[in-house]
Amino acid sequence: MNENEKFLERKRKFSSSFLDQEIEQVAPQNKFEQIRNISEQKNQQVQQMFLSIGKMKKIHAMLLVDRPLNTILDKSEEKILSLMTCLRHRLRLPFHSKIGTGKHSVTADDCFEFDALLTSREIGGAGSYPFVSNKEVTSNMYETLLQLINEFDAAGTAEIFRLLLERRIAIPLFLPDSKKHYLSLLRHITLPDGIRLGEDKTLMRVAVISCRQRKESQTTEILKNLFHVESVHSHDLSNGCNLSNTSIAEIGNGFVLPSGPGREKGQQVLVLHVIGDFKSLWPFLYHFADCLLIEDSTVEEESFCPTFFKKEEETSTSGNSSDVTLAFPFICVWKPSLGGTCWKKTELGGFQQFRIDGQLAGITLTMIRKVVNMAMKNVEAQSQSYSKERLSLYQIPILLDDGFSALECVAPTEIERKIAESAANLGEIKKNNFLLQKNYKQQAKHEQAKLEQRLNEEKLQEEDAAIKKCKELRRADARDVQKHPLLQLFLHLLADQDSSSRVLSIRVLEKVLAERGKVELEPLLLMVNNLYSSYVEKKSNSPKFSNDEIRKGELNSAQDELDSAKSELIESVLNIEHLWRELSHLYTSMEPASRSATIKNIPRLAAQHLLDGFCLELLDGDSNMIHLDWVNEVLRELKMLVGNLKRERIFVLSVMGVQSSGKSTLLNTMFGVHMRTSVGQCTRGVNMQLLAVEGRSEYDYILLLDTEGTRSPEHHSLPGSEKRDNQMATLSILLADATVVVTPGENDAAIKEILPVVLMAYQGSKLAEENGGRLSSRMFFVYNRIDTSQKDKLNSIVQTLGTSLHESFSQVQKLIGNSAHLKSESSPFRSFNLDTSHASGSDVCILGNVKKEFEPPGDVPDPAFGEALVEFREHIHRRVTHRREDGTIWRSKSIDEFSSYIKEVWKCICSADFTFNFASIVECTTFDKLDFEYKTIERKLAEAYQDSFDFITKLMIEEKGGTIGSTSEWKENEITNESRMSSFEAKLREEMSEIEQSLDCEMKEIVTGKGREKFCLQFQELWKMNKKDQARNWGFSLRTSFVTLFNYEHHVEGYKKKLRQRINELFKLDMQAGQNDERNQIFEDIFNNILIEARQEYPPKDIPAEIVKVYQNSNLIKKRQIEINPTADLAYCEKYQEKDLSSNSNPSFLWNTKKYFDMLYSKVLGKKCHQNVIDSCLDRIRLIVNGIASGKLRYDDSVVSNVICDVDAAITEHNVSLNSEVHLMHSYGQVLIIDLMQQIEKRWEEENSVFAKLQQRTVKADLRHYFMMVSRGVDKTKLFATTLASALETAVISAFEKEMVKKTSNRIRNERWLQDARFMHKHLDLHLVDLLEKKKISEVLEFIGNPKHLYDVVLGQLIAQKVPKVDEEWVTFINHLKQAITNAALATNVVKGRAQTFVDQLRNEFLNGYLQSEHLASAFLIDCTGEYEDCDSEDKMEFQEMCLSSLMQILNDTKSPNNQQDFAMELSPQVVKNMKTLNDPAALPRCGASCRMCGSLCIETANHDTNLRPHDAIHQPGGVAGMHLIENLKLDYSTCSQAYECDATFTLGNDQQDHKFRNFDKVFPGWKNPRINEELPVREYILATHNEDLAKKYKLKPCADIPSSFFRDLATVKEQLKRELQN
Repeated sequence: MNENEKFLERKRKFSSSFLDQEIEQVAPQNKFEQIRNISEQKNQQVQQMFLSIGKMKKIHAMLLVDRPLNTILDKSEEKILSLMTCLRHRLRLPFHSKIGTGKHSVTADDCFEFDALLTSREIGGAGSYPFVSNKEVTSNMYETLLQLINEFDAAGTAEIFRLLLERRIAIPLFLPDSKKHYLSLLRHITLPDGIRLGEDKTLMRVAVISCRQRKESQTTEILKNLFHVESVHSHDLSNGCNLSNTSIAEIGNGFVLPSGPGREKGQQVLVLHVIGDFKSLWPFLYHFADCLLIEDSTVEEESFCPTFFKKEEETSTSGNSSDVTLAFPFICVWKPSLGGTCWKKTELGGFQQFRIDGQLAGITLTMIRKVVNMAMKNVEAQSQSYSKERLSLYQIPILLDDGFSALECVAPTEIERKIAESAANLGEIKKNNFLLQKNYKQQAKHEQAKLEQRLNEEKLQEEDAAIKKCKELRRADARDVQKHPLLQLFLHLLADQDSSSRVLSIRVLEKVLAERGKVELEPLLLMVNNLYSSYVEKKSNSPKFSNDEIRKGELNSAQDELDSAKSELIESVLNIEHLWRELSHLYTSMEPASRSATIKNIPRLAAQHLLDGFCLELLDGDSNMIHLDWVNEVLRELKMLVGNLKRERIFVLSVMGVQSSGKSTLLNTMFGVHMRTSVGQCTRGVNMQLLAVEGRSEYDYILLLDTEGTRSPEHHSLPGSEKRDNQMATLSILLADATVVVTPGENDAAIKEILPVVLMAYQGSKLAEENGGRLSSRMFFVYNRIDTSQKDKLNSIVQTLGTSLHESFSQVQKLIGNSAHLKSESSPFRSFNLDTSHASGSDVCILGNVKKEFEPPGDVPDPAFGEALVEFREHIHRRVTHRREDGTIWRSKSIDEFSSYIKEVWKCICSADFTFNFASIVECTTFDKLDFEYKTIERKLAEAYQDSFDFITKLMIEEKGGTIGSTSEWKENEITNESRMSSFEAKLREEMSEIEQSLDCEMKEIVTGKGREKFCLQFQELWKMNKKDQARNWGFSLRTSFVTLFNYEHHVEGYKKKLRQRINELFKLDMQAGQNDERNQIFEDIFNNILIEARQEYPPKDIPAEIVKVYQNSNLIKKRQIEINPTADLAYCEKYQEKDLSSNSNPSFLWNTKKYFDMLYSKVLGKKCHQNVIDSCLDRIRLIVNGIASGKLRYDDSVVSNVICDVDAAITEHNVSLNSEVHLMHSYGQVLIIDLMQQIEKRWEEENSVFAKLQQRTVKADLRHYFMMVSRGVDKTKLFATTLASALETAVISAFEKEMVKKTSNRIRNERWLQDARFMHKHLDLHLVDLLEKKKISEVLEFIGNPKHLYDVVLGQLIAQKVPKVDEEWVTFINHLKQAITNAALATNVVKGRAQTFVDQLRNEFLNGYLQSEHLASAFLIDCTGEYEDCDSEDKMEFQEMCLSSLMQILNDTKSPNNQQDFAMELSPQVVKNMKTLNDPAALPRCGASCRMCGSLCIETANHDTNLRPHDAIHQPGGVAGMHLIENLKLDYSTCSQAYECDATFTLGNDQQDHKFRNFDKVFPGWKNPRINEELPVREYILATHNEDLAKKYKLKPCADIPSSFFRDLATVKEQLKRELQN
């Protein structure tokens, strides 16, 4: 029996005290297996107890938080974060001392005597060597490391251990304070060579223990110099730290170099290092160690041999068999001595033991290495049963008597078992079971073919049909795919609520798939390599047989075989991204109603996967497509998960380069992430990973985009491989805020290969920036695997890069014909900093290798690599976020913005005409952003005017109240009113002047930003016009309020007072009026006489005459020498105005008027009208007149003056110079304004004239009631109270409504659906979807045909939803009214003029109190002089009580509008009317115009100036509006935008002339060219689903070739609309 067999036999007999009790009844031959089983059971029991304290630990993702190096923290946190930063970024740790071997190096040859001893069978041999000194350097870390480990959960701890072991730094086996050991967790640790630490049974195991005092121990030198393992704890001891006396055990992956001939390479070993009392760990050491190294003490009482061995011998002689506890195959005891080195070999229990005395430096260490090497040879020679019988680390019991248990974590074996059950053959699963992604790959081919054949209508139809079939097939297959056990297992792991278990389980799944894939794919890889070699050989011989057709055929056949093998290899790979791929299609392919709760939760699980620190695929690496619906869902869920933190600003950084250039390694080092880097596990497609950020105010998250390497061998020569590379490179750059291009090695061939791809993508980026400024991606370059010690070579590399950039830029210029978009001085690389003399400021980073050496033991991370990358990371941050050379400032994206941007960029990349499409979309988005900022300023101006207007209106009411009762009031009205009005207008201008100056500065700042030059003049002109329009509109509103207050209301109140006086005079002589009928007749006579007087004194205005008068007095008209003689023109106008007085709703009047002036032009000049000049000018005049008249409540001369001024400017602008033409243009404007003003004045007179006011039913009823009371002799106080009550009753409801209109208007002012036409369009579509679900098809089609009506209905509904709760508002309103009335009554404490004082106090309370109601205040502009003096003689308390009770009774009797829905819907039109009256451009309804072709509603605001803002629309499929093909009368599915891109033609009505869509703006003056190309899923669905209904409606034929994409699921469309509206 050899030594190893003896060792195993004695181990089988061994059982420590902590296991004896549990296995004493077990048969001896089963004890070893029972030890393992009991140990496993104990660990499993603990693993299943997920205690709450575990959930309080920091999760794994917290380890990945990105922080700047200069983060300011308190000292305790600083140490932990510093250590964590060093580990994550592979930076230099404080204790990296050099491995010293003394003054003289010692070789294996110096130990020839000791070699003889090792090989000798003789026991008791000895020898000696001279002494050599050694020096060491250490520093403090261990307590910080323990704190760091203790902060994290099991997943975080596993990652920390991985990073430590990667550096060959020993990790603690347990935490003394927590009573937790990590043996089970080690099952989740995989060493760099793929060995799983916790489950391995193959590696040699060495235990190193010490009997010396801790501060004297030199075991750290043994670990460092013999096993190349760093011991953090030992370094702390050497540094003099005060640590507890608790025993510590740490384990590391060591490497032992060969010590003599016969071994070419060194070997990996597991090294256990015990510090302190090792006796409690002795049972663990017994099962663990193949070789025991003991540092003995020079103190006799502490010495291992005299004490420990003696005890063992005593127990042995007494018959106790416990001496088996010393059964280690190899024991080497080293004792320090001051003299030379001596040694001897002894035997204990049949095993050899080596004793070495001497200083560790020099030959002693070499001798110990030889012992270890000898032990290794014996382990290698052991039988297979030895490896089988060994316990894995996680199975070995440890410190159970001391109450220790395993740290809670999932068991990998259970997951591995389930994976094995779920997946027998990975390649077959992907090819035969994962049908959805396979189908999607086929669809991608059809999508690509569709783009390539976009001009071939027949091919387009074929591809659309194929795409539709693919989608239907996926929907059918989804039900079976969701049952696949591997997907179900994956979903189960993802749904684990415990973060640590979830992360560790996914890591296990990743490892299993990678390991099994490596094994299963090996035959395929071998076949590909063999075929490649055969192909290369045949190709090299092909020139010799250039004319040999047979050889050519063989070469082609070899190429086909190679391509087929490559495709087979690609299709057989199964990784975690393929599981996600299948889940993504499973979710999107199923109808929402069919999705189970598990399926519905998939996007949320994906978002959580990102937050857990894992990658998620953005670009499908097989189909080379972005699954947009899926990505949008995931990002939406991501926003919801992080939204509660109010942190969602992201910085996007992408990395690209040729395959195996080290892109993933760069990200791992730069950000401390864990992307796959092993061979065969390279990135596929584009993966994204999200990291939280702390300490950077500019953004909250960084999104990493890891791009598949270009020119990958497996894709080389396959069809479409170059386009695939170009698309990935382009996507990587266009999506990112910063892009890092990685180049391996010194040869710039790789970068020359990729630079054209980079530059072509960047060309699109810069072009778009010039056209709008959306993109701001900065480029950075990293060279790795460079010998950084050769400075000249580094300079050469940078110079070569500069040359390559210049050459590539020149190439692109030639390719695009030296386009003006890419001028040489505007090179995308012009601002690059290539100066490497200051590495921290250069855009080029030159690196060595990620590891110090290629071979162990030097294969550990090189801190210089990590330090350079961290510094470069900070440089990237500064370069992107700091102000640029051109003054622009970078802005982060929100998750929503990034989601939308992905869609935009991907559409551009898929487009054949990339530059044109990308530039147009970016231009559009930039314009929208600028437009939004501009509208914000417009809103500020409108709000400022509103506030000033309200303030001045109060002043007017107060001034008007101050004139009541004045003896000169009637005489002064005509004289003083105009001067009063002028003073109020001056007050308004004065208040607004300073505000406008401030807003001018804001306006200048937003329009002069980088990339906005194209729109600068347009928006400056808009601002200029807006200020002018606002000044006009608010000035007119002020005049209207003044006239209403000082003229109309004043005169109405005067006549009411006159009527009351006549009534009082009638009954002054106690005249009895007889019966009620007789009294009524008397009242009617008096009242009618008053009406006649009012009608005669204030007749309606003659609007045409008033307007003609303004024209005749206009200086502009006089300057033009135009004779105003409008009789003939007005006759025509009057002819049509009787027919239709609503020109706004029906354009027939304006159209006919324009036709009339066209005819008149031809008659006068004897030639036909110039279409491009005269028609354009007439259209402009029509818009001017409509715009000026919009929102006007009454006629005013200023309106006409504005029309004359603006029309004349339009005439000048259109270069109309002939006097006859100018005359006709002004006449046209005159006719239009006459028509509009007559309609406006008529409506005003009907509601506001003195005669109309007096005729109102409530006014007449109140006066009749007053008449009856006077006739019955009611006292003055009661008469007065009744008069006030009547005034309040008349005004209270309307005042409440005005208050609600104001509140609602304020609430909706910032609503997105009011400001953003696209957002409103989604509401319109959602309304159509609701109708479709209710099967109201005819109503849907009616709305499609009348989009303005649809808009009005939906706008009303949206406004109604924002109306405040009427019941609550009514109670508040009435309570404030009551309080105001009470305050007024209490303030009426006068002896004389009591009635007038009370009215004045009421008005003051209503105006300046809480209500701030101008309407109520103006209702109490009542003149009591000469009527209610008798009230002064009555008791003051009685007067107050009578007034209070009468007014309170009115409030109590007035019914509140209880039905919220009815009230809100009735209020909505008033809110719209109020918006139009205020004419705030930022809060106006939409324009009512619709596209003449497809019927889409204009997205601009009502009454917009088409000269500055032409009509524009989101054009819908023309077929829904009856657009059809002229040759076959079939409905057309294309949009105006698509027709524009294809340069299609169209005809109008019976006109047979062909018009180009590219001339859209000329054919339809006032409209933009149709450039907005956005999907309208609802309109597409309507055309696809109700094709027959639409054809019947328009009396045409159904569309025959509807694209497959139009056939959507209505529920999915509705869900998507709702999500977009929620965001």
